[in-house]
Amino acid sequence: MVTEEPSTVYDYQKLVNRVYHHSNFEFVGIALQAEMYPYPIKWCFVAGNRNERFRKITLRRGFGIAGLVLRTGKPFYSNDLPKYTLSSAIYTPIAGAEALTAAAAIPLSSSTMGVVTGVLLAGYRDGKRQVNQESVKQLQGFIH
Repeated sequence: MVTEEPSTVYDYQKLVNRVYHHSNFEFVGIALQAEMYPYPIKWCFVAGNRNERFRKITLRRGFGIAGLVLRTGKPFYSNDLPKYTLSSAIYTPIAGAEALTAAAAIPLSSSTMGVVTGVLLAGYRDGKRQVNQESVKQLQGFIH
């Protein structure tokens, strides 16, 4: 299921803030894919961040959580993010930068063409709380 993305920059930050303040997630972010070649993916809007390292993360389609969700158009969740390393098939630099142990991510699509252009991710740092299919549904609920 692909969800429709907000229409403006203000809407993206508003969405991130709404998810952050109305849920128990410790980090919430939106990564967007650029419209020009080589179509890099960058984390543009966040809440609950511990530092500014997320701004330096640049991914390609298929790499990292955002790249995987953009490529497949399907939600992702994992409760063991620290196990992924640089050599893993799904290296997660946002998890390392923000010390996330568990996260769920859903695709955001262009309202005009239905193409996945972004990712909404929310996660935990404490290692105790877990994400699951219900976490994905909770994120999707913030979009609709």
